[in-house]
Amino acid sequence: MTQYAAPEPYGGDWKDWARRLNVFLNRTQSALVQQTGGETAKEDGYLMFDRSTVKPVISQSGAYKEVVVKQSVPTSSVGASGDTAGLISWDTNYILCLHRQPRRQLNIWKRVALSGGAF
Repeated sequence: MTQYAAPEPYGGDWKDWARRLNVFLNRTQSALVQQTGGETAKEDGYLMFDRSTVKPVISQSGAYKEVVVKQSVPTSSVGASGDTAGLISWDTNYILCLHRQPRRQLNIWKRVALSGGAF
């Protein structure tokens, strides 16, 4: 990703530096950008909101890929209607991941127990 340098404070006019810093922050630290259709994923790691799918996407390997989170925790390891590979879900005990695209009722959800405290 391109890195930008904040303006250095110099001289005795702190108000001028604060104005320049405000301009810098407004240009480089915007809210989540909305994808409108003409963007390219030439650099990895850009998080955007895709208006056409109404979902967040992230740039990876020259393409935008959907960031998927299941709103509810699966009740079993069997896939359900609407599940797609890459879904992530969690509760107080587990992090769950749908590791492959469902084709029929298979055990496709994998989970890992949460352990320990804060790190």
